[in-house]
Amino acid sequence: MSEKGRPVITFLFWNIKKKPLSGRVRNLVVAHAVDVVVLAECQTPSTTVVTALDATGHGPFALVPGSGSRLQLYTRLPTARWHALYQDPLEAWLTFRVQIGRRPAFLLFVAHLPSKLHAGEMDQLLVANQLAANIRATETQQGHERTIVVGDLNANPFESSVVWAGGLQAAMSRDVVARLGGEREVRGTEYPLFYNPMWGALGDRTPGPSGTYYRSPSGSVNYFWNTYDQVLLRAQLMNHLRDVIVPDTDGVNTLLTVNGLPDAASGSDHLPLVFRLDW
Repeated sequence: MSEKGRPVITFLFWNIKKKPLSGRVRNLVVAHAVDVVVLAECQTPSTTVVTALDATGHGPFALVPGSGSRLQLYTRLPTARWHALYQDPLEAWLTFRVQIGRRPAFLLFVAHLPSKLHAGEMDQLLVANQLAANIRATETQQGHERTIVVGDLNANPFESSVVWAGGLQAAMSRDVVARLGGEREVRGTEYPLFYNPMWGALGDRTPGPSGTYYRSPSGSVNYFWNTYDQVLLRAQLMNHLRDVIVPDTDGVNTLLTVNGLPDAASGSDHLPLVFRLDW
């Protein structure tokens, strides 16, 4: 239980790079008492994943109805309280309405946006704009903005698709989001803001790895470490976020090489993301 007396829901997101990592996912579930598992690029049969998750003793887990082929969700929460609302035609994102107990429902968007390896900046901006428009339309339809976005955005917190008003418009500071009333006017139009806690995961001045994904291209601009895997929250939910971590171990074995980089040989080229919501 949280200090406010409400249950804490723990989420795990991991892009597992099409690898059979059910055992490592299981370890993470045990280490962090995970309630909701979101996997990107998972080619393992859902029955195999469920069997591995149930072996934790924290289950039973089930595949969430409405999961796709590129994005799969598993939960030990009652699946009857999950309602699939939308699936992007190319499965760049899925949308769910989730209700826990008697608490108000919230919206969960799980995303795996196009890779920089296959999409240029304008393509990424277009998809971010489409996602943002779908989020706003869904919020209008549902009558609230209790919204979470989690996934591999294939962009850093400071890149245009994440901060652009026409995209996800995610700010690094809760104070800023609160002071602006959760939205910002640009050229006479109001655009809602997200709070992005992942700015705190950039670089080596905070605990944990320097990002979630490492790549060293030969071009003249090279960030080396990137934080592509992110969670964003609207103003109505941002104060319910308890913590966010980028694990460097699955609770049993390290997820890093001897050089401190994501160990793609025994794991994934992305590190997982764990966050807890007081709801």
